[in-house]
Amino acid sequence: MSGLAEAAMLICFSASWYWSIAKMLRTGHATGKSSGFVALIVIGYGFGVAAKLVGFHQTGVLSPLVWLYLWNLAVTAFDLWLVLRLCRAERERQAAAMVA
Repeated sequence: MSGLAEAAMLICFSASWYWSIAKMLRTGHATGKSSGFVALIVIGYGFGVAAKLVGFHQTGVLSPLVWLYLWNLAVTAFDLWLVLRLCRAERERQAAAMVA
C-alpha cells in the first residue's frame, strides 16, 4: 500500500511539473521560479533514485517506482534548464533595454 501512495505522490508531482513547463513555454517567462529551488528538487529526485538502487542492491528486487523517480528527475531537470534559459534571456533583454 505504501508503494501505491508513493506512486500517487510522484504522479501528482509530475503533473505539477508539466503545468509549470507548459506555463513557461506559453509565457516565455520563468516568473516566480527559483533555479536554486528547482535544482534542490532535482537533487532530491536523484536521492530517490539512489534509495531505490540501494534497495535493489540489498534485496535483488528493483522497485518499479524507480522509473517514476527517473521520469520526474528528467522532467524536473528540463524545468530547471528552462528556468535557467528564460532567466538568462530576461537578463539579456533588460541589459539591451538599458543600453538603448
